[in-house]
Amino acid sequence: MTASNQDNGGKVVYILGAGFSKPAGAPSQAGILEEILRLPDDGPRLAVAKDRLRRFLLDDLRIRPERIADVALEDIYTPIDRCIADGTSMKSQTASQLAEFREQLEYLISRAISAAIARYLAEHPGASRYVDDFAAHIVAKAARRAELARNETSSAAAKAYDPLSIISLNWDILLDNAIHSALGNDSALRGDYDPFGVVDYCCYVSSLESVNPRIRSGLWSLGCKGYNVKLLKLHGSMNWLQCPNCQRLFVQFGSKQDILDRLGATLCRHCERCGHENHLVGSLVMPTFLKDLSNFQIKLVWQNAGVEIMEAKRLVFVGYSLPTADFEFRQLLSRMVHRDAAVEVVLWEGTMPGDKERYRAEVGRYTQFFGARDIRFHGDGVMGYVSALCASSVSA
Repeated sequence: MTASNQDNGGKVVYILGAGFSKPAGAPSQAGILEEILRLPDDGPRLAVAKDRLRRFLLDDLRIRPERIADVALEDIYTPIDRCIADGTSMKSQTASQLAEFREQLEYLISRAISAAIARYLAEHPGASRYVDDFAAHIVAKAARRAELARNETSSAAAKAYDPLSIISLNWDILLDNAIHSALGNDSALRGDYDPFGVVDYCCYVSSLESVNPRIRSGLWSLGCKGYNVKLLKLHGSMNWLQCPNCQRLFVQFGSKQDILDRLGATLCRHCERCGHENHLVGSLVMPTFLKDLSNFQIKLVWQNAGVEIMEAKRLVFVGYSLPTADFEFRQLLSRMVHRDAAVEVVLWEGTMPGDKERYRAEVGRYTQFFGARDIRFHGDGVMGYVSALCASSVSA
């Protein structure tokens, strides 16, 4: 398997699914509930949230105790969201109680994902190396813009150079942290207008820590002759917190636990200056058949994702099975993919019993969705593809 050189074929858009993070220990969506139940009751907040989840599943959804771990998240969130939207109760829970419970669920899901990845990486040191390699490859391509911007005569070329972007349907921040690290964002700034790169979520962001100048919008960085690495997270991110009043989005890289502990416990500093007390909340778009994409920041991400897809000369789906449940994203693809765009799909063919059937089903979904378009399939999985991609970049 080889990976083609993106510089020769126009903009490349990588679309990442849960399979991208799986080799580093991230659980599948189907396995998240089991991971929640494995969490130790190491604090009152976690213990209360887990107990409320158990009572909801047993008393309100009437799930058998031995089948709790098998419940699909959509079957939890869809009735909750319907009741919240209609202002109705669900069994013993009022709409306001359901909204509070929903926030606790988001906290539990984030804790479960973080714990599963940490546990796996502790048992398999170096398992996330491919994420660092992919991030380094992406940053090296994007940094070309800063090189062009330093040359005043090449300002037009710098503006025109837009080689790639990443669209992720994942919540975890493995890649976010890897890109941030590859950008060298832990080094001291020599001045605000040094041309450096930023992780660009393609929406309006502020640093959770008010003194961190490295967390800026991509447009700000470009205006300072820097560059941006576009990472559009359609379902939100575990390192995003949002003010429910002013809608500002606060970002932090590094420790996931520190971010999770701030959920509902940190005031928006901008609103606080105006005499308002608004606690920051999570901004994850949860698995439900009634997804609410009306959030101002999320709408910006989706709108920009549509533009990126439309401009792409090559779409590379990495670890994404194109499930029919993702009908909003499938609709975006149907609207925006250029008629001449090349399509590549990175999946894991596998050798275990059932792998071949799963792989054929995933290939079938892509073949049916894209119709007559030629699709190039890679069956060596995420790590094999990233290895080939980096090797082709070195030899280019």
